[in-house]
Amino acid sequence: MRRTELPRLVEVLKAPLRRFVRESRVRIVVLVNGAGQVLAQHGFTRSYEVMNVASLAAATHASSRKLAELTGAGSWQHMYHGGTQQQLFMAPLRTPVEELILVAIIDAESSLGIVRLFYDSLEKEVASLPEFAVVPEGTAQADFERDLEAGLEFIPPDAASED
Repeated sequence: MRRTELPRLVEVLKAPLRRFVRESRVRIVVLVNGAGQVLAQHGFTRSYEVMNVASLAAATHASSRKLAELTGAGSWQHMYHGGTQQQLFMAPLRTPVEELILVAIIDAESSLGIVRLFYDSLEKEVASLPEFAVVPEGTAQADFERDLEAGLEFIPPDAASED
């Protein structure tokens, strides 16, 4: 994703993410692309936390996709880790152009079932956005480093804090 495209994508993802946060009742969520660029986020208190989660999500996504291919599963569906206070849900969000990665932290206000239900709605909504219908010209694997740099320079504001 080119540096010039990030603000536009961040803008169009605000409403779907805001709706997902409200309906699923998650407290912390981030939506990133495969290069680890943060496209939308809610609930983080420090920018370095957002970037840590984004880079770990991109790495986990790449390794999970490869493991799914190696085992003949084709693609991975989602990951879930339960904790005593919080739980983690991570899933590929498929669009016609690329797979994005959703990471949500679930606490006592929500549940895995509710998050999965509204994740499906979020995936359909994002996949139908015109911005994710056409591959931008010049998109190539060689652009990964440039995209990563752009992501480090631009962290979108909390989706729920702006109206």
